Amino acid sequence: MDPLVYKLLHLAGVMAVFMGLGISLLPETAFRKQGGLFHGIGLLVILVAGFGLIAKLKYGFPLWVILKLVIWLALGALPVLGKKKVLPIAAVWALALVLGVGAAYLGIYKPFA
Repeated sequence: MDPLVYKLLHLAGVMAVFMGLGISLLPETAFRKQGGLFHGIGLLVILVAGFGLIAKLKYGFPLWVILKLVIWLALGALPVLGKKKVLPIAAVWALALVLGVGAAYLGIYKPFA
């Protein structure tokens, strides 16, 4: 498969994760379950497309890939941190923004290669 297809799927997954995170953390909305569903499916799409791209481009597992996996895990935990009131919702959204920018930086510049 063309690497651009993997990139497109990866970005679609990123959009679904952030959309789902935003919806699932809204106070008592009718779409809260759907937000969690989008978040989970987006995480799965990110993982599958990301590993497909890594395999297609023969990157192996440099440090930047491992750091992106850590960010992926953190993004997966964010809804729980917000729903259980471990962090305020505004802090969860700010952390999501920082993690998203960090993942984008690692994917674009590929430091530590």
